[in-house]
Amino acid sequence: MFQRIAFFFCFFLSPLAAAPIGNPCNPGLMNSGLFSASNPWVKATTGYLADYVSDLRLELASGSSDTAALDPDKTFSRYGLHSQMASFSLVLLQRLEAYGLLGGTKEHLKWHNEPESPFYSSLFELQTTYHFSWATGLRVILLQWGQTFFSVEGSYFAVPSSHKAFFKFLNRLNLNLQEGEQEFYLREWEGSAALSSRFWIITPYAGISYLNTKLKIQSGPDTTALTYRNEKSLGYFYGCTLSLTSKFIFTLERRVVNEFAYMFSTQAVF
Repeated sequence: MFQRIAFFFCFFLSPLAAAPIGNPCNPGLMNSGLFSASNPWVKATTGYLADYVSDLRLELASGSSDTAALDPDKTFSRYGLHSQMASFSLVLLQRLEAYGLLGGTKEHLKWHNEPESPFYSSLFELQTTYHFSWATGLRVILLQWGQTFFSVEGSYFAVPSSHKAFFKFLNRLNLNLQEGEQEFYLREWEGSAALSSRFWIITPYAGISYLNTKLKIQSGPDTTALTYRNEKSLGYFYGCTLSLTSKFIFTLERRVVNEFAYMFSTQAVF
């Protein structure tokens, strides 16, 4: 009965979703590995993660512009990230997983067709290619009822400043009269709690998250240093993990409210 309730919770209660990097009950799904016996007390995993944040809602926390036509509060309010990363983790007692991610992230700006958007987008130029990013986190299964789990997770994600990603502000005639390139970095803390319930090879999950994001843009010819923070802290997520065997798992995920994102990941257990 409890499993049916959890299944309903995961798929029919509007946009709810799990931790931003995989199913929070992952430690309990990995029963054995390629080179380990069933239920060992410690296991290692590796995998691949692709994360697409289509809209990270930001608001200006500090900074100003010397150009009257430029409103920094509107310019970077919609922000997106494409991340491709390799994952590594250690699983202890099928209850605790410590993980790390290494890879690259590419940024983009998102507009919502407001009347002023074409005007503001003509005032700056964004140049970015994939550059180094990393993350680390911890998952813990606190409670388990049969094949239903209650888990919590904490994670930290960083995109350091790089010459491969920068902004250039332009004048009103869209002529680049200044050579200053303003690099930026992003730091993000996130905590979440979720329910997961396993049905044979399928494990849906759903939960709530708290997000703390900081985007810092270096000062330039037309602006002081700009600091942005996430507009909304609380969000929701949902997803589903497919475990064809206890050695390989695949996860799809959707995150909403504090950010709008999709994630796909794979993991192999050793």
